[in-house]
Amino acid sequence: MENDFLYKIKELEAAAKKLLLEYSIIEGENAQKFILDTINKFKPIKVIGNLSIGSDISEKLPTDEYEFNFSEKYISGTVSIFFEQDYYNKNQIFVLKNGKLFSKLMQECYGMEYFLTNDINSYLISVNWYVIEILFKNE
Repeated sequence: MENDFLYKIKELEAAAKKLLLEYSIIEGENAQKFILDTINKFKPIKVIGNLSIGSDISEKLPTDEYEFNFSEKYISGTVSIFFEQDYYNKNQIFVLKNGKLFSKLMQECYGMEYFLTNDINSYLISVNWYVIEILFKNE
């Protein structure tokens, strides 16, 4: 039986194929290092459950209103998507080559909570059922 995370990855993969979007999946040690580096840099307050950055300086948008269009404004280039880091969800990343199209990809998927960042970790975006939080860091 597939676990919930694999289902999410498979759902993103199926949606990307349907929309003819370029993507890849990163697993194992490379994914683990990238996710840990991202978490250590941004220090989100919740990486399990209702995912949240919890920063006083993050921009906050209501999920209902912005989930299917925020990427057009806030994301450029490649985007990496990862989920809660519990036992089942560790060490796997879905990478979408054209991050501006991420919201379009999510229109083809059932609701999920996730984190987004780019390959240089200049931002972290958390999306849960209630709020999209966006935090930029250039250091």
